[in-house]
Amino acid sequence: MKMFLAAALATVLAYGFTPAFAAENTSVSNGDLAKRGLTVADFPRWKQLASNIYAYEGVHAPDPEGRVINTVSLIVIGSDGVLVADGQGDPAQGQAMVDNIKKLTAQPVKYMIVASDHIDHVGGDAAFKKAWPGIVFVSTPVSQRNLAKNENPPTETITDKRAFKMGNIDVQVMNLGRAHTGGDLAVYLPASKILFMSEIYLRGVFPAMRSAYPTEWVETIKKAQAMDVSLYVPGHGFIDDPATMKRDLEESRKAIVAVIAEAKRLHDAKIPCVVTPPQPGQKPTLCEAAQKANWGSYADLGLASSQGQLAVVKVYQEIEGKLP
Repeated sequence: MKMFLAAALATVLAYGFTPAFAAENTSVSNGDLAKRGLTVADFPRWKQLASNIYAYEGVHAPDPEGRVINTVSLIVIGSDGVLVADGQGDPAQGQAMVDNIKKLTAQPVKYMIVASDHIDHVGGDAAFKKAWPGIVFVSTPVSQRNLAKNENPPTETITDKRAFKMGNIDVQVMNLGRAHTGGDLAVYLPASKILFMSEIYLRGVFPAMRSAYPTEWVETIKKAQAMDVSLYVPGHGFIDDPATMKRDLEESRKAIVAVIAEAKRLHDAKIPCVVTPPQPGQKPTLCEAAQKANWGSYADLGLASSQGQLAVVKVYQEIEGKLP
């Protein structure tokens, strides 16, 4: 599967990204490309959300079962420069994003907002630094620490909120609270009432909790839901009409609540979750609690096979007061 992904990406990157979304099964909110009727060859692609504001989609590495989801970035083109929120996951996809931004505008990218510090959102950032040496990487203090050893660590931080004036476009970057990474940021465009939530909003994707703060994540989503927003944009998952995106943000919140409740049930039943590292060449073995978890309909979401056990571990840590 990885060889297929690399070959398909090489073909797509050679021709640039798709300027409009092709026909697809928009009735499915599952983040899995295949369930949407898409393949890796349909990416990268973009969608204009408002005047000079774009969502850009690359692809995430496949999960252990070979299922692939997308990774969403935000591009804001001002009259005197560009602000990008989240990059893509590897050097090839980072370069493709740079090349395609240059097709949209001659303005330089001045800011890269690190809304998620996970590799699938920062792995291609070197291409941005090479293309625009003056670019400034901005994150929360938590993400700055997490990325301290990266090639392009954030040099400026946001603890609460910061306003950016990108020529004629006002941008507000907000720390709404800890969620998927512990260093999450959201980007709000008040004129168009668009909120890019990065990995705070995983649409049609299993609640991934490798470095999450489960209960706080639920509260962070509630803060976003209380804002004056017309369109919520996820960090993974597809972008449909505003009403659907609002509905599925609530579904995403409910999924996190359900996963927390199931992990609590397992913990109350004193079912252990001892994670044993796999031997070379062997597949990981799920801990006892993860084997007995009943995720219901959420078991069919993208990344469920790789994220279920991590969610159990993280909720156990929260219950036991062991979160970092």
